[in-house]
Amino acid sequence: MNHNTNITKYRQIMSILCLLSLLVSQVPISLAAEYKPGTYKTDATLYVPDFESAEFHETYIRDIVANTNEPLEKTLLTYLLDEIAKTVPDEYTALKDMMLLSPGYMQSRDTALIHLTGEVLELDPLSRFTLCQAITNTICAPGQVKSCLILADGQALSLDEAQSVPTGVFAPNEYADPLAAMSQLLLRHTESETTSLHYRTNTALFYPTSAGHGIICEVKALTYASDSPEEAVRTVLAALSDNDLFDVPELPPLNDFLSEPPRLEIIDDSENILSLNCDEELSSVLSEYGILRSVLMASITMSLQGYFPWINGIRCEIGGEAILAIVPVGLFDGANEAISFDRGYMLWQDFAHFILTDIDLYFINDNNKLTETSRYIPSNWAADPQKLLEQLLSGPSYYDSVTDLKPVFDKSVLPDDMLNELAAEDNKITIDFSNPFINETDDLDAEQNVVYSLVNTMTALQWCHRVTLSVNGNAPNGKLSYETPFMRSMDYR
Repeated sequence: MNHNTNITKYRQIMSILCLLSLLVSQVPISLAAEYKPGTYKTDATLYVPDFESAEFHETYIRDIVANTNEPLEKTLLTYLLDEIAKTVPDEYTALKDMMLLSPGYMQSRDTALIHLTGEVLELDPLSRFTLCQAITNTICAPGQVKSCLILADGQALSLDEAQSVPTGVFAPNEYADPLAAMSQLLLRHTESETTSLHYRTNTALFYPTSAGHGIICEVKALTYASDSPEEAVRTVLAALSDNDLFDVPELPPLNDFLSEPPRLEIIDDSENILSLNCDEELSSVLSEYGILRSVLMASITMSLQGYFPWINGIRCEIGGEAILAIVPVGLFDGANEAISFDRGYMLWQDFAHFILTDIDLYFINDNNKLTETSRYIPSNWAADPQKLLEQLLSGPSYYDSVTDLKPVFDKSVLPDDMLNELAAEDNKITIDFSNPFINETDDLDAEQNVVYSLVNTMTALQWCHRVTLSVNGNAPNGKLSYETPFMRSMDYR
Protein backbone atom coordinates (compact mmCIF):
# COMPACT_ATOMS: atom_id res chain seq x y z
CA MET A 1 0.00 0.00 0.00
CA ASN A 2 1.53 3.32 -1.02
CA HIS A 3 1.77 6.52 0.99
CA ASN A 4 -1.08 8.28 -0.85
CA THR A 5 -3.45 5.38 -0.21
CA ASN A 6 -2.64 5.52 3.51
CA ILE A 7 -3.39 9.24 3.58
CA THR A 8 -6.70 8.68 1.80
CA LYS A 9 -7.79 5.97 4.24
CA TYR A 10 -6.72 8.12 7.19
CA ARG A 11 -8.83 11.01 5.95
CA GLN A 12 -11.81 8.73 5.42
CA ILE A 13 -11.50 7.37 8.95
CA MET A 14 -11.21 10.90 10.37
CA SER A 15 -14.28 11.93 8.40
CA ILE A 16 -16.30 9.07 9.95
CA LEU A 17 -15.00 9.88 13.43
CA CYS A 18 -15.92 13.52 12.88
CA LEU A 19 -19.51 12.61 11.99
CA LEU A 20 -19.79 10.22 14.96
CA SER A 21 -18.44 12.89 17.30
CA LEU A 22 -20.95 15.36 15.91
CA LEU A 23 -23.87 12.99 16.50
CA VAL A 24 -22.76 12.31 20.06
CA SER A 25 -22.24 15.99 20.82
CA GLN A 26 -25.73 16.81 19.56
CA VAL A 27 -27.35 14.71 22.30
CA PRO A 28 -28.73 17.49 24.52
CA ILE A 29 -28.02 17.76 28.21
CA SER A 30 -31.28 18.49 29.97
CA LEU A 31 -30.98 21.36 32.42
CA ALA A 32 -34.71 21.57 33.25
CA ALA A 33 -34.66 25.26 34.17
CA GLU A 34 -34.95 27.72 31.29
CA TYR A 35 -32.63 30.70 31.20
CA LYS A 36 -34.32 33.92 32.30
CA PRO A 37 -32.67 36.81 30.45
CA GLY A 38 -32.53 40.26 31.93
CA THR A 39 -31.19 43.72 31.23
CA TYR A 40 -28.27 45.77 32.43
CA LYS A 41 -27.05 49.33 32.06
CA THR A 42 -23.78 50.53 30.62
CA ASP A 43 -22.21 53.70 29.28
CA ALA A 44 -21.12 53.94 25.65
CA THR A 45 -19.69 56.27 23.04
CA LEU A 46 -21.44 56.46 19.68
CA TYR A 47 -19.54 57.73 16.65
CA VAL A 48 -22.30 59.55 14.78
CA PRO A 49 -21.40 60.35 11.16
CA ASP A 50 -21.71 63.86 9.77
CA PHE A 51 -22.21 63.17 6.06
CA GLU A 52 -21.78 66.79 4.99
CA SER A 53 -18.30 67.12 6.50
CA ALA A 54 -17.37 63.40 6.31
CA GLU A 55 -16.44 63.40 9.99
CA PHE A 56 -17.69 61.84 13.22
CA HIS A 57 -19.26 63.37 16.27
CA GLU A 58 -18.59 61.44 19.46
CA THR A 59 -21.76 61.15 21.51
CA TYR A 60 -21.38 59.81 25.04
CA ILE A 61 -24.50 58.12 26.38
CA ARG A 62 -25.00 57.02 29.97
CA ASP A 63 -27.07 54.08 31.12
CA ILE A 64 -27.77 52.40 27.80
CA VAL A 65 -30.15 49.53 28.51
CA ALA A 66 -28.82 46.30 26.98
CA ASN A 67 -30.24 42.78 26.90
CA THR A 68 -28.27 39.95 28.45
CA ASN A 69 -29.24 37.56 25.66
CA GLU A 70 -27.53 39.43 22.81
CA PRO A 71 -24.11 40.99 22.21
CA LEU A 72 -23.61 44.50 23.53
CA GLU A 73 -22.28 45.47 20.08
CA LYS A 74 -25.66 44.74 18.49
CA THR A 75 -27.33 47.03 21.04
CA LEU A 76 -24.82 49.79 20.29
CA LEU A 77 -25.40 49.38 16.57
CA THR A 78 -29.16 49.72 17.07
CA TYR A 79 -28.67 52.89 19.12
CA LEU A 80 -26.34 54.30 16.44
CA LEU A 81 -28.80 53.61 13.61
CA ASP A 82 -31.54 55.32 15.62
CA GLU A 83 -29.27 58.33 16.23
CA ILE A 84 -28.43 58.55 12.51
CA ALA A 85 -32.11 58.44 11.59
CA LYS A 86 -32.75 61.41 13.91
CA THR A 87 -29.80 63.56 12.78
CA VAL A 88 -29.27 63.05 9.03
CA PRO A 89 -29.96 66.11 6.83
CA ASP A 90 -32.77 66.12 4.27
CA GLU A 91 -30.57 65.03 1.35
CA TYR A 92 -29.90 61.75 3.19
CA THR A 93 -33.51 61.13 4.06
CA ALA A 94 -33.29 57.51 2.85
CA LEU A 95 -31.12 56.72 5.88
CA LYS A 96 -34.05 57.46 8.15
CA ASP A 97 -35.38 54.03 7.11
CA MET A 98 -32.06 52.21 7.35
CA MET A 99 -32.14 49.14 9.57
CA LEU A 100 -30.64 45.69 9.97
CA LEU A 101 -31.64 43.17 7.32
CA SER A 102 -31.76 39.48 8.30
CA PRO A 103 -29.40 38.00 9.45
CA GLY A 104 -28.65 41.50 10.76
CA TYR A 105 -25.82 41.15 13.23
CA MET A 106 -23.51 38.23 14.06
CA GLN A 107 -20.07 37.83 15.57
CA SER A 108 -17.55 35.23 14.49
CA ARG A 109 -14.47 35.31 16.69
CA ASP A 110 -13.43 38.99 16.77
CA THR A 111 -15.21 40.01 13.55
CA ALA A 112 -18.68 41.54 13.38
CA LEU A 113 -20.82 40.59 10.38
CA ILE A 114 -23.37 43.32 9.67
CA HIS A 115 -26.16 43.22 7.09
CA LEU A 116 -27.90 46.53 6.41
CA THR A 117 -30.87 47.35 4.20
CA GLY A 118 -30.40 48.64 0.65
CA GLU A 119 -30.57 52.36 1.51
CA VAL A 120 -26.80 52.23 2.03
CA LEU A 121 -26.31 51.42 -1.67
CA GLU A 122 -27.92 54.76 -2.57
CA LEU A 123 -25.16 56.72 -0.84
CA ASP A 124 -22.15 58.15 -2.62
CA PRO A 125 -18.88 56.25 -1.91
CA LEU A 126 -17.57 58.75 0.67
CA SER A 127 -20.85 58.72 2.61
CA ARG A 128 -20.87 54.89 2.57
CA PHE A 129 -17.29 54.85 3.80
CA THR A 130 -18.04 57.38 6.55
CA LEU A 131 -21.08 55.39 7.68
CA CYS A 132 -19.16 52.10 7.80
CA GLN A 133 -16.26 53.67 9.68
CA ALA A 134 -18.66 55.20 12.20
CA ILE A 135 -20.32 51.80 12.74
CA THR A 136 -16.96 50.11 13.14
CA ASN A 137 -15.62 52.65 15.62
CA THR A 138 -18.80 52.40 17.69
CA ILE A 139 -19.04 48.64 18.05
CA CYS A 140 -15.31 48.03 18.38
CA ALA A 141 -15.08 50.36 21.39
CA PRO A 142 -16.08 47.70 24.01
CA GLY A 143 -13.07 45.63 22.92
CA GLN A 144 -14.42 42.22 21.88
CA VAL A 145 -14.78 43.10 18.18
CA LYS A 146 -11.69 44.06 16.19
CA SER A 147 -13.09 44.42 12.65
CA CYS A 148 -16.36 44.63 10.70
CA LEU A 149 -17.60 43.13 7.45
CA ILE A 150 -20.54 45.27 6.33
CA LEU A 151 -22.95 44.33 3.54
CA ALA A 152 -26.09 46.04 2.26
CA ASP A 153 -28.96 44.07 0.73
CA GLY A 154 -26.64 41.06 0.36
CA GLN A 155 -23.89 42.99 -1.43
CA ALA A 156 -20.41 44.00 -0.37
CA LEU A 157 -19.70 47.72 -0.60
CA SER A 158 -17.18 49.53 -2.79
CA LEU A 159 -14.87 52.54 -2.64
CA ASP A 160 -15.93 53.96 -6.01
CA GLU A 161 -19.03 54.80 -8.03
CA ALA A 162 -18.24 52.11 -10.58
CA GLN A 163 -18.57 49.42 -7.90
CA SER A 164 -15.15 48.04 -8.87
CA VAL A 165 -12.84 48.72 -5.90
CA PRO A 166 -13.61 46.49 -2.89
CA THR A 167 -13.94 48.18 0.46
CA GLY A 168 -12.69 45.13 2.34
CA VAL A 169 -13.03 44.72 6.09
CA PHE A 170 -13.17 47.80 8.30
CA ALA A 171 -10.99 48.28 11.37
CA PRO A 172 -11.51 50.99 14.02
CA ASN A 173 -9.83 54.32 13.31
CA GLU A 174 -11.16 56.84 15.79
CA TYR A 175 -9.12 59.88 14.86
CA ALA A 176 -8.68 59.51 11.09
CA ASP A 177 -10.42 61.74 8.60
CA PRO A 178 -12.67 59.38 6.58
CA LEU A 179 -11.97 61.31 3.38
CA ALA A 180 -8.20 61.00 3.88
CA ALA A 181 -8.48 57.31 4.79
CA MET A 182 -10.64 56.53 1.78
CA SER A 183 -8.41 58.56 -0.56
CA GLN A 184 -5.39 56.64 0.66
CA LEU A 185 -7.08 53.32 -0.10
CA LEU A 186 -8.11 54.47 -3.57
CA LEU A 187 -4.62 55.81 -4.28
CA ARG A 188 -3.08 52.52 -3.24
CA HIS A 189 -5.45 50.71 -5.57
CA THR A 190 -4.73 53.10 -8.47
CA GLU A 191 -0.98 52.76 -7.99
CA SER A 192 -1.31 48.98 -8.11
CA GLU A 193 -2.84 49.31 -11.60
CA THR A 194 0.06 51.37 -12.98
CA THR A 195 3.00 49.77 -11.16
CA SER A 196 4.23 46.32 -10.29
CA LEU A 197 2.75 46.73 -6.81
CA HIS A 198 -0.31 44.62 -6.00
CA TYR A 199 -3.43 45.78 -4.17
CA ARG A 200 -3.58 44.61 -0.54
CA THR A 201 -6.75 44.66 1.53
CA ASN A 202 -8.22 42.96 4.58
CA THR A 203 -10.54 40.17 3.50
CA ALA A 204 -13.02 38.14 5.57
CA LEU A 205 -12.44 34.44 4.91
CA PHE A 206 -14.86 31.77 6.10
CA TYR A 207 -13.23 28.44 6.92
CA PRO A 208 -15.00 25.10 7.45
CA THR A 209 -14.79 23.59 10.93
CA SER A 210 -14.84 19.92 11.81
CA ALA A 211 -17.01 19.36 14.88
CA GLY A 212 -19.72 21.96 14.31
CA HIS A 213 -19.81 21.51 10.53
CA GLY A 214 -20.16 25.26 10.20
CA ILE A 215 -17.81 28.06 9.21
CA ILE A 216 -15.57 30.40 11.19
CA CYS A 217 -14.44 33.86 10.11
CA GLU A 218 -10.78 34.89 9.95
CA VAL A 219 -9.70 38.27 8.57
CA LYS A 220 -6.49 38.21 6.53
CA ALA A 221 -4.64 40.86 4.55
CA LEU A 222 -4.58 39.42 1.02
CA THR A 223 -2.60 40.71 -1.94
CA TYR A 224 -4.52 40.80 -5.23
CA ALA A 225 -2.70 40.85 -8.54
CA SER A 226 -5.66 42.51 -10.27
CA ASP A 227 -9.39 43.23 -10.02
CA SER A 228 -10.33 40.68 -12.66
CA PRO A 229 -12.81 38.12 -11.31
CA GLU A 230 -10.56 35.23 -12.25
CA GLU A 231 -7.47 36.55 -10.46
CA ALA A 232 -9.39 37.70 -7.39
CA VAL A 233 -11.32 34.42 -7.08
CA ARG A 234 -8.10 32.44 -7.31
CA THR A 235 -6.54 34.62 -4.60
CA VAL A 236 -9.45 33.99 -2.21
CA LEU A 237 -9.59 30.25 -2.96
CA ALA A 238 -5.85 29.94 -2.40
CA ALA A 239 -6.23 31.68 0.98
CA LEU A 240 -9.05 29.29 1.96
CA SER A 241 -6.72 26.38 1.22
CA ASP A 242 -4.15 27.74 3.68
CA ASN A 243 -4.91 28.17 7.38
CA ASP A 244 -3.57 27.35 10.85
CA LEU A 245 -6.77 27.66 12.93
CA PHE A 246 -7.73 24.92 15.37
CA ASP A 247 -10.59 22.60 14.41
CA VAL A 248 -10.32 23.69 10.76
CA PRO A 249 -9.59 20.73 8.49
CA GLU A 250 -7.03 20.89 5.76
CA LEU A 251 -8.64 21.96 2.50
CA PRO A 252 -7.55 20.61 -0.87
CA PRO A 253 -5.99 23.19 -3.25
CA LEU A 254 -9.33 24.49 -4.53
CA ASN A 255 -7.88 26.25 -7.55
CA ASP A 256 -6.70 22.88 -8.89
CA PHE A 257 -10.33 21.78 -9.26
CA LEU A 258 -11.56 24.68 -11.38
CA SER A 259 -12.39 23.17 -14.77
CA GLU A 260 -12.52 26.61 -16.40
CA PRO A 261 -11.76 30.20 -15.38
CA PRO A 262 -14.29 31.87 -13.05
CA ARG A 263 -16.51 34.25 -14.97
CA LEU A 264 -19.02 37.00 -14.38
CA GLU A 265 -22.54 36.45 -15.72
CA ILE A 266 -25.26 39.11 -15.97
CA ILE A 267 -28.80 37.88 -15.37
CA ASP A 268 -31.83 39.89 -16.51
CA ASP A 269 -29.56 42.86 -17.24
CA SER A 270 -29.43 43.64 -13.52
CA GLU A 271 -27.77 40.95 -11.42
CA ASN A 272 -24.11 39.99 -11.47
CA ILE A 273 -23.47 36.34 -10.73
CA LEU A 274 -20.02 34.86 -10.23
CA SER A 275 -19.92 31.45 -11.87
CA LEU A 276 -17.57 28.64 -10.80
CA ASN A 277 -17.22 25.33 -12.62
CA CYS A 278 -15.41 22.55 -10.76
CA ASP A 279 -14.22 19.09 -11.74
CA GLU A 280 -16.32 16.11 -10.68
CA GLU A 281 -13.29 14.85 -8.75
CA LEU A 282 -13.87 17.58 -6.15
CA SER A 283 -16.76 15.64 -4.57
CA SER A 284 -14.67 12.56 -3.84
CA VAL A 285 -11.76 14.66 -2.62
CA LEU A 286 -14.04 16.48 -0.17
CA SER A 287 -15.10 13.11 1.24
CA GLU A 288 -11.47 12.12 1.68
CA TYR A 289 -10.75 15.36 3.53
CA GLY A 290 -13.84 15.00 5.73
CA ILE A 291 -15.52 18.16 4.44
CA LEU A 292 -19.24 18.40 3.70
CA ARG A 293 -20.18 19.94 0.37
CA SER A 294 -22.74 22.21 2.08
CA VAL A 295 -20.04 23.63 4.35
CA LEU A 296 -17.65 24.19 1.45
CA MET A 297 -20.37 26.05 -0.47
CA ALA A 298 -20.98 28.21 2.59
CA SER A 299 -17.26 28.89 2.88
CA ILE A 300 -16.83 29.85 -0.77
CA THR A 301 -20.05 31.88 -1.10
CA MET A 302 -19.57 33.99 2.02
CA SER A 303 -15.87 34.58 1.32
CA LEU A 304 -16.36 35.63 -2.31
CA GLN A 305 -19.57 37.58 -1.95
CA GLY A 306 -18.20 39.39 1.10
CA TYR A 307 -15.29 40.66 -1.03
CA PHE A 308 -16.64 41.45 -4.52
CA PRO A 309 -18.78 44.61 -4.42
CA TRP A 310 -20.62 43.92 -7.67
CA ILE A 311 -21.70 40.33 -6.95
CA ASN A 312 -25.33 39.41 -6.23
CA GLY A 313 -24.67 35.69 -5.79
CA ILE A 314 -22.49 32.67 -6.56
CA ARG A 315 -23.32 29.92 -9.02
CA CYS A 316 -21.36 26.69 -8.71
CA GLU A 317 -21.26 23.52 -10.80
CA ILE A 318 -19.46 20.33 -9.86
CA GLY A 319 -18.95 17.92 -12.73
CA GLY A 320 -21.37 19.91 -14.90
CA GLU A 321 -24.17 19.66 -12.33
CA ALA A 322 -25.37 22.94 -10.85
CA ILE A 323 -25.82 23.02 -7.08
CA LEU A 324 -29.48 23.93 -6.65
CA ALA A 325 -30.06 22.66 -3.10
CA ILE A 326 -28.19 21.38 -0.06
CA VAL A 327 -29.13 19.67 3.19
CA PRO A 328 -26.72 20.93 5.85
CA VAL A 329 -25.57 18.89 8.84
CA GLY A 330 -24.32 20.67 11.91
CA LEU A 331 -24.94 22.05 15.39
CA PHE A 332 -26.59 25.26 14.24
CA ASP A 333 -30.30 26.07 14.10
CA GLY A 334 -31.71 24.94 10.76
CA ALA A 335 -29.41 21.94 10.38
CA ASN A 336 -30.99 19.05 8.44
CA GLU A 337 -33.40 21.47 6.75
CA ALA A 338 -32.98 21.68 2.97
CA ILE A 339 -31.85 24.97 1.45
CA SER A 340 -33.00 25.52 -2.13
CA PHE A 341 -31.40 27.98 -4.51
CA ASP A 342 -34.47 28.58 -6.64
CA ARG A 343 -32.82 31.13 -8.90
CA GLY A 344 -29.82 28.91 -9.49
CA TYR A 345 -27.30 30.80 -7.38
CA MET A 346 -26.29 30.99 -3.73
CA LEU A 347 -26.55 34.09 -1.56
CA TRP A 348 -24.44 35.25 1.37
CA GLN A 349 -27.50 35.29 3.64
CA ASP A 350 -28.41 31.68 2.70
CA PHE A 351 -25.54 30.51 4.87
CA ALA A 352 -25.68 32.97 7.76
CA HIS A 353 -26.83 30.28 10.20
CA PHE A 354 -23.64 28.31 9.45
CA ILE A 355 -21.61 30.96 11.28
CA LEU A 356 -19.74 29.76 14.36
CA THR A 357 -17.70 31.61 16.94
CA ASP A 358 -15.33 30.61 19.71
CA ILE A 359 -16.01 30.39 23.44
CA ASP A 360 -13.68 29.58 26.32
CA LEU A 361 -14.36 26.61 28.59
CA TYR A 362 -12.44 25.28 31.58
CA PHE A 363 -11.51 21.64 32.15
CA ILE A 364 -8.94 19.74 34.21
CA ASN A 365 -5.42 18.95 33.03
CA ASP A 366 -3.15 16.10 34.10
CA ASN A 367 -2.06 18.11 37.15
CA ASN A 368 -5.68 18.46 38.30
CA LYS A 369 -5.65 22.19 37.56
CA LEU A 370 -8.12 24.11 35.46
CA THR A 371 -7.04 24.83 31.91
CA GLU A 372 -8.74 27.17 29.44
CA THR A 373 -9.64 25.76 26.05
CA SER A 374 -11.58 27.22 23.12
CA ARG A 375 -14.45 25.66 21.19
CA TYR A 376 -16.47 26.70 18.16
CA ILE A 377 -20.24 26.90 18.62
CA PRO A 378 -23.07 28.57 16.65
CA SER A 379 -22.77 32.33 16.81
CA ASN A 380 -26.25 32.83 18.25
CA TRP A 381 -25.43 30.50 21.16
CA ALA A 382 -22.46 32.51 22.40
CA ALA A 383 -24.56 35.09 24.29
CA ASP A 384 -26.79 32.45 25.93
CA PRO A 385 -25.65 31.34 29.42
CA GLN A 386 -27.71 28.16 29.16
CA LYS A 387 -25.89 27.13 25.97
CA LEU A 388 -22.54 27.88 27.59
CA LEU A 389 -23.46 25.77 30.61
CA GLU A 390 -24.54 22.91 28.34
CA GLN A 391 -21.19 23.07 26.53
CA LEU A 392 -19.30 23.00 29.84
CA LEU A 393 -21.30 20.04 31.14
CA SER A 394 -20.79 18.10 27.89
CA GLY A 395 -17.08 17.85 28.75
CA PRO A 396 -13.92 18.17 26.65
CA SER A 397 -13.94 17.55 22.92
CA TYR A 398 -11.32 16.24 20.53
CA TYR A 399 -11.93 19.40 18.50
CA ASP A 400 -11.14 21.89 21.29
CA SER A 401 -8.04 24.08 21.01
CA VAL A 402 -6.48 22.26 23.98
CA THR A 403 -7.02 18.51 23.95
CA ASP A 404 -6.44 15.64 26.42
CA LEU A 405 -8.30 17.44 29.21
CA LYS A 406 -10.65 15.84 31.72
CA PRO A 407 -14.22 16.96 32.52
CA VAL A 408 -15.01 18.88 35.67
CA PHE A 409 -18.44 17.27 35.97
CA ASP A 410 -19.18 13.56 35.62
CA LYS A 411 -21.56 13.57 32.66
CA SER A 412 -22.79 10.02 33.41
CA VAL A 413 -24.33 11.01 36.75
CA LEU A 414 -25.77 14.41 35.87
CA PRO A 415 -29.51 14.41 36.70
CA ASP A 416 -32.00 15.38 34.03
CA ASP A 417 -33.42 18.18 36.18
CA MET A 418 -30.18 19.50 37.66
CA LEU A 419 -31.22 23.18 37.63
CA ASN A 420 -33.90 25.09 39.48
CA GLU A 421 -32.94 28.48 38.13
CA LEU A 422 -30.56 30.11 35.65
CA ALA A 423 -31.20 33.84 35.57
CA ALA A 424 -29.57 37.19 34.82
CA GLU A 425 -29.95 40.26 37.00
CA ASP A 426 -27.94 43.45 36.48
CA ASN A 427 -24.35 42.22 36.04
CA LYS A 428 -24.86 38.90 37.81
CA ILE A 429 -25.87 35.36 36.88
CA THR A 430 -27.68 33.18 39.43
CA ILE A 431 -27.37 29.41 39.12
CA ASP A 432 -29.47 27.40 41.56
CA PHE A 433 -28.88 23.64 41.34
CA SER A 434 -31.45 21.05 42.35
CA ASN A 435 -28.72 18.66 43.56
CA PRO A 436 -25.24 19.21 45.02
CA PHE A 437 -22.84 20.17 42.26
CA ILE A 438 -19.73 19.54 44.39
CA ASN A 439 -18.67 16.49 46.37
CA GLU A 440 -18.71 17.05 50.09
CA THR A 441 -15.04 16.31 50.64
CA ASP A 442 -12.07 18.08 52.14
CA ASP A 443 -10.53 18.56 48.69
CA LEU A 444 -10.42 22.34 48.34
CA ASP A 445 -8.67 22.18 44.95
CA ALA A 446 -11.40 19.97 43.49
CA GLU A 447 -14.09 22.32 44.80
CA GLN A 448 -12.33 25.35 43.36
CA ASN A 449 -12.05 23.61 39.99
CA VAL A 450 -15.80 23.07 39.86
CA VAL A 451 -16.68 26.57 41.04
CA TYR A 452 -14.29 28.46 38.80
CA SER A 453 -15.06 26.36 35.75
CA LEU A 454 -18.61 27.69 36.15
CA VAL A 455 -17.68 31.23 37.16
CA ASN A 456 -15.02 31.83 34.50
CA THR A 457 -17.19 30.38 31.75
CA MET A 458 -20.07 32.70 32.65
CA THR A 459 -18.01 35.84 33.29
CA ALA A 460 -16.61 35.56 29.76
CA LEU A 461 -19.95 37.13 28.83
CA GLN A 462 -19.08 40.82 28.55
CA TRP A 463 -21.88 41.97 30.85
CA CYS A 464 -21.47 39.34 33.58
CA HIS A 465 -19.17 40.27 36.49
CA ARG A 466 -20.44 37.97 39.25
CA VAL A 467 -21.95 34.49 39.65
CA THR A 468 -24.08 33.26 42.55
CA LEU A 469 -24.13 29.50 43.14
CA SER A 470 -26.62 27.69 45.36
CA VAL A 471 -28.45 24.38 45.86
CA ASN A 472 -32.22 24.62 46.32
CA GLY A 473 -31.77 28.25 47.32
CA ASN A 474 -29.21 27.52 50.03
CA ALA A 475 -25.43 27.72 50.23
CA PRO A 476 -23.92 24.29 49.48
CA ASN A 477 -21.76 22.48 51.99
CA GLY A 478 -18.19 23.14 51.02
CA LYS A 479 -14.95 24.79 52.05
CA LEU A 480 -15.58 27.93 49.99
CA SER A 481 -17.92 30.72 51.02
CA TYR A 482 -21.08 30.82 48.91
CA GLU A 483 -22.79 33.64 50.79
CA THR A 484 -21.49 36.25 48.34
CA PRO A 485 -21.20 36.06 44.53
CA PHE A 486 -18.00 34.78 42.95
CA MET A 487 -15.93 36.91 40.62
CA ARG A 488 -13.61 35.79 37.85
CA SER A 489 -10.39 34.15 38.97
CA MET A 490 -7.34 35.59 37.24
CA ASP A 491 -5.53 32.30 37.87
CA TYR A 492 -7.55 30.74 35.01
CA ARG A 493 -7.36 32.87 31.87
